[in-house]
Amino acid sequence: MIKVSIDTLIKSIVVMTFVLLLLSVYMVIKSIQEKAVAKKMKVYMQSTLDLWYRYLNGEIALPKELIPSNDIEIEAIEEIFLSYINNISNLCIKDKIRVFSNQYLREHYLRLLTSKKWSLRMNALYRIIDFEIDSLATECRNLERKTKLSSGEHFLLLVIHSMFDETGFVKEFVSLSSKLSEYEFKKLLIGFSHETLEQLTYQMNDLPITYQYYFIDILGVIRNLDFLPFLEDKLGDEKPEIRIRSLKAIHEIGVATDLDKYKIFLESPKWEERLMLAKLLGAFSLEQVYPYLEQLLQDENWWVRYHAAQTIGNSKDGKSRLETFITTAKDQYAIEMAREVLEGVC
Repeated sequence: MIKVSIDTLIKSIVVMTFVLLLLSVYMVIKSIQEKAVAKKMKVYMQSTLDLWYRYLNGEIALPKELIPSNDIEIEAIEEIFLSYINNISNLCIKDKIRVFSNQYLREHYLRLLTSKKWSLRMNALYRIIDFEIDSLATECRNLERKTKLSSGEHFLLLVIHSMFDETGFVKEFVSLSSKLSEYEFKKLLIGFSHETLEQLTYQMNDLPITYQYYFIDILGVIRNLDFLPFLEDKLGDEKPEIRIRSLKAIHEIGVATDLDKYKIFLESPKWEERLMLAKLLGAFSLEQVYPYLEQLLQDENWWVRYHAAQTIGNSKDGKSRLETFITTAKDQYAIEMAREVLEGVC
C-alpha cells in the first residue's frame, strides 16, 4: 500500500516538474518575443518621430514611411497618437490623426472588433473613440445590437454611437434599456454639444429619476450660463433631491440673479437646501444678504452654520461682520462657529 502511494507521488512530481518546465519555457519564449516587439517599436518610433511631428503639424505631406505595414508599426503609431491626444489640444493635429486613422488603421480595428478575444475587442473600441474612426460607426452599431456583450463593451459602443450619431442617439437616449452607472451616464453627457444638452432639458422628465439627478449635476459641471433659467425653474420642483441638486449646480455655475428665488429656502425643512442657500448667497453682495446669512449662522445644523460663516468670512468686509457678530450674538454655538471661521480668514 505504501509502495503504491510512493509510486503515485513520484509520478505526480514528475508530471508537475514537466508542466513547470513547459511553463518556464513558454514564459521565456514569450518574454523574448515581447522584448523583440518592444525593440522593433522603439526602432520605428525613433526613426519616424520627426516625420510624425512634421506631418501632424502640417509641415509636410504624408510620407510613405509613415503608412504602417504590420501590427508592430500600428502598435507604435497608437502610442504616438495617444501621446499627442493626451498632451496636446491642437484641433488640427487631432483632425490629422482622425483622417489618418480612418484611412490606414480602419481595417486593423475592424479585424479586432470581430475577434473572439474580449481584450482585443475592447482595445479596438477604445481606439475608435480616441482616434475618432467614424468610418467604423456602422460596424459598431451592428455590434451594439448583439446580445452577448460585456457591460464594458456595451458602454463603449454607446459612447461611439453618441459621438458619431448624436442626433439619433439622443432620440433613443431617454429609453435606454441598459442601466448605466453614475460615472457612465455622466461621461456620455459631458461629451454632448450645447444644443443636445438643451434638447435634453425638454426631455428630462422622460428620464428615470436617477438619470434626472445626474443630468442636473452635469449642467453644473459644464458651468454654462445658458442653463441657469432651466435650473432656477427646477427650484420649484416637488422632489427635494431635484431642488437640492439644482441649487448645487447653480452654485457651481457661480451666478445667481434674483434673490427672491433663493431666500425662500431660509425656512426649508431640508437642511441640505439651507446649506446650499448658505453657499449660494455668496453670489450676492454681503450688504444685500447679510441678514439671511446671520440667520443661517444660527441654524440648528452644524454644516449650515459653518457654510454661512464661511460665506460671510469670504466676502468683502466679512471679517468685521464676524467680529461684530461675536460680540453681539447670544447663540453660543453660532459664536463658536464664527470664531472658528474668523481664525482662518486672512
